[in-house]
Amino acid sequence: MATNTAPDSGDEPQQNVEYILLAEFDIDQGAILKHQYPRPTGADDSHLAELMLPDGAHARESDWTMFFLNQKAPDDAGRVAEDGPPLLHVLNLVRTKHDKEVRRGAIVKAMAVCTRHRFIHIYQAILMLALENYYRVPTEDTLAELFKAANEMDLSCMPRLSRHETTILRFSDDQNMFEERFMQLESERRLLDNLERDSDRLEALHDPAMLTDLANSTSNDLESGARRGASVDAGASRMRGPSTTRNKDRRFFDTEIVYSGVKLPIRVPMTVYPEEIGDFSLIQLLTTFAGAAPTSSVSKVIHPHLESSGQYTHPIILLMNGLLTQKRIIFLGHGKPAGEVANYVLSAVALGSGGGGVLRGFANRAFPYTNLTNLDTLLSFSGYIAGVTNPAFEEHPEWWDLLCNINTGRITVSPALASPPASTPTRSQTDSLRRSLDSVSLSRNRSFSSREGKPDKWNNLDTEFIQDLMLAIERHYGEVAIRAKVENYVRRFMSLVPIYEYEHTGATLLGDSTLIASDKPGIDGYAISPGDKETRDNDIAFYQSRIDGFIGTQAYHNAAVDYQTMQSSCFIRGIDISHMVYCLRHSTNLNVNEVEAIYKRLDEQVVSDNQVTELLASLPQSQGGLQPLAYGFYHPSPAIRLHTVRLFEKIEGNQAGARYVRNTNFFHQCAFSNLRYAFSC
Repeated sequence: MATNTAPDSGDEPQQNVEYILLAEFDIDQGAILKHQYPRPTGADDSHLAELMLPDGAHARESDWTMFFLNQKAPDDAGRVAEDGPPLLHVLNLVRTKHDKEVRRGAIVKAMAVCTRHRFIHIYQAILMLALENYYRVPTEDTLAELFKAANEMDLSCMPRLSRHETTILRFSDDQNMFEERFMQLESERRLLDNLERDSDRLEALHDPAMLTDLANSTSNDLESGARRGASVDAGASRMRGPSTTRNKDRRFFDTEIVYSGVKLPIRVPMTVYPEEIGDFSLIQLLTTFAGAAPTSSVSKVIHPHLESSGQYTHPIILLMNGLLTQKRIIFLGHGKPAGEVANYVLSAVALGSGGGGVLRGFANRAFPYTNLTNLDTLLSFSGYIAGVTNPAFEEHPEWWDLLCNINTGRITVSPALASPPASTPTRSQTDSLRRSLDSVSLSRNRSFSSREGKPDKWNNLDTEFIQDLMLAIERHYGEVAIRAKVENYVRRFMSLVPIYEYEHTGATLLGDSTLIASDKPGIDGYAISPGDKETRDNDIAFYQSRIDGFIGTQAYHNAAVDYQTMQSSCFIRGIDISHMVYCLRHSTNLNVNEVEAIYKRLDEQVVSDNQVTELLASLPQSQGGLQPLAYGFYHPSPAIRLHTVRLFEKIEGNQAGARYVRNTNFFHQCAFSNLRYAFSC
């Protein structure tokens, strides 16, 4: 049985699938867990059976559900223990077969695979075949065959990409990005296969019977080749493995699962972020809840963590605020398939985590499908995200803080949700509040006064974010592009948190206090220009309540751990690459000295191959690639042009960077070539 080192887990080899589960409905006993293979999971049997046989499963031919095992409830401080068994993702297929000869006239069975892989949807095809086989042969051997086939799926030639390489590949316009990494592993695999064949031949030399068989086989191959007019030696042909197929889409790794003699092609996504699980649609979530206004069953009291724009808060922003401030969120789909409800929960996990790639901890408190039997476990998690089909949840607002009704597209704030104590701003924050609240309030009234509900663009990240999202969806942008916009929005928010935290408490776990402490804008501070500082101060003032709610959550504690890990493992230190790129891309108020300081610092800090890769991760090709840096070719300052040329030369020496340069605008390439020649002379 093959073991693989998955790209989304630790370095130790692991199995593709950990457990196979089989549940069925018994008219006398109800939902029962029939089999656990190869060993018990350790979870409660009745609890697993209820999750595998969702409410209303008998009313439809088949349904998919998802749930997680080994979830850890946070402590009173919001922290979750890092030790213990890893989170397992469970993909479950339930099927109903009508049979007049049995009681109730139907047989309901469900089969599930438990895996560490986040790309859990790749097991759908084999699960359908295996459950069909179990209906014909209802024994544990059917589960054993599925377990064996899934774990023999070969992932040994799948490169282990770093976080920065994953980001580059995810947003690349070049489907052959990192082609060299794939080819190297494939070549090594062919070499190992050839060595194994050579070893078998050497063993045959010591066994007369095997030597005779090998000679006969070779003779037959030669005769067959001669009849076809082949001119190559058959033995040499055997030594050569299959040629590497070029021009594949390297955003996926192609492999296969052989089950019951059937070869199932499998495409494993290479660009999955840590909080992306399964094959969900974030666009569906956004379009479902974008149209309706938030509601409450009692006289409305504005909750500062949730309604950042008061009664005009957009429903998607309301949901985003609930996710970031760790509120209890229910997705209710009465009469909907459990699989559809689960997809909304997985989409919400991606939304709150920033497209799946900025924050962690949302998956640990997500319950893609659950029911009343799991209520005690659900309520033990502060800030759960759960999908249900039972309308009884709607009648108990004390169980939830936000209820998202999939059928109506409305989001309801629980009347039982208490408002948090008001925070006291520091003296520096009071100044920025006074400067910004008047303009924000005026803009808000002006923006939302129209009955058409189309706010004007004003200095608020929320409004710009929603407008950008809805316009992109109207123009039929794909999932990756929409998730990228969510990622940029959450990253921007997270850049404000350490500044606010430092000004409020004098320390922060999410940033460099020495950089934030600098009152003067500059290349080494958190703000590069005075205009940049004013924009950030206004944004912090507007998001003060949301930041207060975010601090102390599980996502906050994970972000603090991730920041410390990043500081010890990153290759570019002492500067904020992402913010520099942001300023080059968006700022119009940088003076010559500030622009030169950015290019000079990038030229000095980006030297090694790993540093170039880290820089490229902040310059996704889907957002223009090297365009923000290429503006330096046309700057009047000779020093800026020189720094730009030197930076591009180092980028060109990187495997991924060379593809970036080749895909850059033709005029930028000409400017690079001409300036490089001019400076070399």
